Amino acid sequence: MFSRVFSLRVALALAIGLTEIVFLTYRADAGLEIALSSAAVTLALLVQLRYALRADAPVPADIAVFIFNWLFLDLAPKIQLISDPQRLVNTSSVTNEGVAITNLVCALFIGTFTFFYATLTSRGVRANASIAARTPQPELTAGGIAVTLFICLLIVVAAAPYAYHAIEDQAVISPGLLIIKRYLLFLPSAALLILLQETLRRPRKILFTRACIIAIFLVMLLVTENPYTEKRNALGPLYVSLLLIVFQKWFSTRTRRLLLLIGAMVLVFPAISVFTHNHNQALTDVSFAQLGERIEEHYLSINYDAWANVYTSIEIVARHGVQWGHQLLGSLLFFVPSSVWTGKPLATGIFLARYLINHYGMWFTNLSAPLVAEAYLDFGWLGVITYASILAFLVASLNSLALSSDRRANIPMALYGSMFLMFLLRGSLIVAMGFAVAAFLSFTTASALLSMNLGAQRRQSPPAVGRPPSTTPRPRGLSHGLQP
Repeated sequence: MFSRVFSLRVALALAIGLTEIVFLTYRADAGLEIALSSAAVTLALLVQLRYALRADAPVPADIAVFIFNWLFLDLAPKIQLISDPQRLVNTSSVTNEGVAITNLVCALFIGTFTFFYATLTSRGVRANASIAARTPQPELTAGGIAVTLFICLLIVVAAAPYAYHAIEDQAVISPGLLIIKRYLLFLPSAALLILLQETLRRPRKILFTRACIIAIFLVMLLVTENPYTEKRNALGPLYVSLLLIVFQKWFSTRTRRLLLLIGAMVLVFPAISVFTHNHNQALTDVSFAQLGERIEEHYLSINYDAWANVYTSIEIVARHGVQWGHQLLGSLLFFVPSSVWTGKPLATGIFLARYLINHYGMWFTNLSAPLVAEAYLDFGWLGVITYASILAFLVASLNSLALSSDRRANIPMALYGSMFLMFLLRGSLIVAMGFAVAAFLSFTTASALLSMNLGAQRRQSPPAVGRPPSTTPRPRGLSHGLQP
C-alpha cells in the first residue's frame, strides 16, 4: 500500500516526466543536443526528488531547494522555449549550443547538491544533529518580554517611515538603510516568531496577557512588513515561516509542507493574478481556460528569468572569461560603503542587465542572478560544483539548527532560513547576504532580550530582623523551596 509521501513523490515524478515529454514533442526539431541536455535536467530533478527530500528533516529547507530547481531551472524555461524558440524572457537570443550548455550547468548544480546533501544526511538528519544542543534552553522571562516589547515599540515609532523605503537590487546597498530596515525594523518580526514558537509549544494554557502581547507584536509586523508596500522576496520567507509556526502540528509532515509550498508557487500565486488584474471579475466568471492561460503567462514573465540569466552568464564567460571571485568578493563585503570602496562590484543582476542592455534589447536593470549564475560567472564549472556543495552543507546545517535546543530562536531562525533559501537561490547574492546577516542579528538580539533574567537571581527572602538565619539542615526528599 502506497504511503501519502510516496504517492506525492510519484505524482511529482510524473509531472516532471510529462513536462519533458511535452517539451520534446513541441521542440522535436531543436536538435539532439537540446533533447539530451533537457533530459539531463529532468534526470537530475528525479534523483533529487528521490534522495534529497528527507522525511525526518525538521524544516523544509530541502523542499525549498527542490521547488526552486524544478520551477526556475526546469519548468519555466521549457514553457518559455516552447512559447518563443528564438528569444528568452531577458531579451537574449537563443542558440542550440547555449541552451544545451545552460541545461548541463543546471543539471550539474542539481546533481552535485543532491550528492552532497544525501551524503551529509546518510545516517538521518536527527542522527547528524549537533549533540551540543543538550544544554537546556533559557526560558523567556516576563521582564525580558516587557523590555523587548518596549524596545520594539520605540523602534517602530521612530523608524516606521523607513519601512516604506525599498532596498533595490542595486549596485550599492546603503549600510545605514540596511541596518534600519532589515535589522531594527525586522526585530519585532523576529521577536514575534520566537514568542509564538515558545507559546504554542509549551503545554500550558495561553494567558490573556501573553495573547495581548502577541497581538501587539503582530500589529508591529504588519506595520514594518506591509504586504502592500514590501517586495515579495522579503515578505515570503517571513509570512510562510509565520504560517508554519502557527500551524506547526498540521505542517509537521513532509507531505503537507510539500503541498503547501508547491500549491502556493505552482497554482495559487499565478492563478490569483486573474483577480488582481480584473477587480470587477467575479469568481463564477473565471473559466479553467482563463486560469490555465494566466498560469502560463506567469511563467513567461520576467519573474522567471533565472534560467535565462544563467544562459547570459555562460555567454559572458565565453566572451570575456570568468570573474575569478570578483562578484563573490562584493557579496562577502556587502557592508563596505561604495564611498570607501570605489571599485565595489555591481550586484550580479545589475551586471547581467547592463550586458543585455549593451548587446540585446533589455530596458531595465532589476534582474535576478541565481546562485548557479553567480557560481559560473566567478569560477566556471568548478564554481558550480563548489557552490552546490556549500548549499548542501547549509541545508544540513539548518536541519541541525532546528534540532538543537540551546536557544529559543533556533527553530524560528531555521524555518525563516529555509524559506529565505528561495531568495538566496534567485539572487542577487550581494542583496541576499545583506538580508541574511541582518535577519540573523535580529533573531539573536530578540532571543537575548526575551531571555533577560531581570532580578531573578534573588530567589530567597532575607532573614527576619532579630532572628538569625536558620542553620538546620534541610531534610532529604523535600523539593527546593518547600519548608519542612
